[in-house]
Amino acid sequence: MGEEVVFVRRASGLVRTIGPLTILSIAGSYVIADGFYYFVAGLGYQAPGSNIPLALVVGAVMMGFMAFAVVLLTVTVPRTASDYVAISRVLHPFLGYLEAILTIGVHIWIVGALSFFLAWFWGAFLVQAGILLGSNSLIAWGELLSTDVNLQVLIGIVSVIVFSVLQILGTNVFKYVVNVFFLVAIAAGVSNVAAAVYASTLSQAEVKALWDATFGAGAYDEIMSVARQTGWESYVQESSGIPGAWGWPGPWSLGVTLFTGLLASVYAFWGFEFANYMAGEVVNPRRSFLVGVTGAILLIVGYYLVVSTFTLLGFREFYSAYNYVMNTPEAVEMLEINPAQTPTWAVFLAGLLGDSLPLLAVLITLAVPLLVMDGLPVYIMVPTRIVFALSFDRMFPEKLAEVNDRFRSPHWSILLVMILGVIMVLLTAYSPWVYLISVITAISVRWLFSAIALMLLPFRRPDLYAQGVTRKVAGIPVVTIVGAIATAFSLAVIGLGTSQIIGDPVSTAWMVLWIALAVVLYLYYSNKNKKRGIDISRIYKEVPPL
Repeated sequence: MGEEVVFVRRASGLVRTIGPLTILSIAGSYVIADGFYYFVAGLGYQAPGSNIPLALVVGAVMMGFMAFAVVLLTVTVPRTASDYVAISRVLHPFLGYLEAILTIGVHIWIVGALSFFLAWFWGAFLVQAGILLGSNSLIAWGELLSTDVNLQVLIGIVSVIVFSVLQILGTNVFKYVVNVFFLVAIAAGVSNVAAAVYASTLSQAEVKALWDATFGAGAYDEIMSVARQTGWESYVQESSGIPGAWGWPGPWSLGVTLFTGLLASVYAFWGFEFANYMAGEVVNPRRSFLVGVTGAILLIVGYYLVVSTFTLLGFREFYSAYNYVMNTPEAVEMLEINPAQTPTWAVFLAGLLGDSLPLLAVLITLAVPLLVMDGLPVYIMVPTRIVFALSFDRMFPEKLAEVNDRFRSPHWSILLVMILGVIMVLLTAYSPWVYLISVITAISVRWLFSAIALMLLPFRRPDLYAQGVTRKVAGIPVVTIVGAIATAFSLAVIGLGTSQIIGDPVSTAWMVLWIALAVVLYLYYSNKNKKRGIDISRIYKEVPPL
C-alpha cells in the first residue's frame, strides 16, 4: 500500500520566486495608506492635544514586536498562511481556524471598501490638483469622482477584477506589479519628505505667507479666526484637560496620546509582516523575511516620523485649528477663502508650494492615491492564500486548493475572493450598515494567537522549534521572549479596539457573526472528514508539504 495522503495532495503546487524586495514592497504597499495619510493626519481633531510622533513611536514598537512574532513563526513553518499553520499546529486547530476566518472577513471588507473609496481618493487628488493648478475642469472631474456613487461602484468593481486577474497570472506577475507600484508610490512620497523638511525650517510668518499665496490673501488667518469663533480652543481643552493645549510641539496630553491617538497609530503600522501569507512562495524564507520585514519597518517608521514630525514643526497650532475647522460643518460653512478639504499630510504640505512650485505640490498630493491604490493587490492576496491553506488542510472546499497548471496560482481561491470583493463593493456603496470599527479587534486575534503560539513553541512543539530560531538569552528562548512581549502588546491593542466598539451594534454583530461562522464551518468540515475516514488530528500534527 502507498503512503496515505493526509492533505489534498503531496505537494502544494506553488512555486518559490519571491525574495526580500517583494516582501518589503508587500509590507510597504499594505502599510502606507489611509492609516497614516488620513487617520493619523486627522488626529488633530480625533485626538486633540495629542503628541502624534510619540503615538507613532509607541505604535511602531508594539506593531514591530507583533510583526516579528509572526515572522519568527513563519521562518519556523514557511508555508502559505503561516500564522494559521503555526497556530493550528502549536495551540489548537480551532484557534488557527478562528483567526483564519476572522482575517478573511477583515480583508474581504478591506478589499471591497478600499476599492469603492479609491474613486474618492482620486477625486480628492483631482480637486486638490485643480485648486493648485487653477483648473476648473480638474476640480469638476474630482468632484464627480468624489460624489457619484454609481461611478465609485464601477471603479471599485473594475479595480477588484483587474487586480484579481493579475494575481491569476501568477506570482511573477504579482511581484512585478507590487514592486513597480510601490516604487512609483515611494518616488512620489519622496516629495512629501522634502516638503516636510522644508516646512520645519519656516517661521510661522513664512508659513502664513506661503499658505496665503496658494489659497488667497487672508486664508491662513481665516482658518485661525473661524476655528476660534466655533469653539476650537475649548474643544481641545475639554478633550486634553490642558488649558491652551493644541498638541505637540505645543502643550499636549499623554492620556489622549496613548489612548485615542495610539489606536490610529497601530492601524497605520498594521501589516509589516503580511507577506507571510505567501511564505510558501518565498525563496530562502529565513533570510528573505528577516531582511525584507526589517527593511520595511525601518523604511516605514522613518517615513512616517519624518513627514509627520517636520510637518507639525512647521504648522504648529495651525495644524490643530485646520483639522477642527474641516471637521466642523458650522466652521466649513463660514469659509470664504479656503476650499473645503479633508486634512491629510499632503494637503498641508502642498499648501506651502501651490503658488511657487505648483507641479511639485501636485506630485505631493499624488502620493496619497498612489499609496492607497498600490495596497489593493496585497489586500486581495491575503484572503486568497488563507482560503488555499484551509482547503489544502481539507477544512474548506478542496476545489479551492487547486493550482493553475500554467500560472501556478490558486485560481479558484482568487476567483472566490474576487466575487466576494465585488459583493462587498456593492454593500459598502448601498447598505448603510456596512461600515466597520472592529477590524483592529478582529485582526488582533491573529496577533494574539500568533504571539502565544510563538511563546509556547519550544515547549509544545520542540520538533518545529528546532527548525526555526533557537537562540537563547539567559537560558530563555528568544522566541519565548518575543512571544511574551507581543502577547502583552496584542492584549493592549485588543483592549483599545474593543473599547471603541462597545455600544456599536454593527461592529459587535460583525464580530459575533464571523466567530459563529468559524465555529459552524470548523464543526462541519471536522464531521465531514471524519465520515470520510480522514484523521483531522493527524493533519494538524503535520506541516503541509511544499
